[in-house]
Amino acid sequence: MKLSPETRDIIRQYKTVVNESRQSAGLSPLKTERIIEEICYYMTCQNSVYIGGAFIIQRGQNAALK
Repeated sequence: MKLSPETRDIIRQYKTVVNESRQSAGLSPLKTERIIEEICYYMTCQNSVYIGGAFIIQRGQNAALK
């Protein structure tokens, strides 16, 4: 997957914040792939999302994936 420099920077920022929090809790750091997975999972838990010009109303967890 090719990501823009802006997207990579955003993911890097989230990764830094998450891993600082995990470190202070005595947990191991997460890799970039896991951060992306967590972001995707979080999006499926939202009532609606707006992606690529499409407004998606979801009816529950993982509804957009069914």
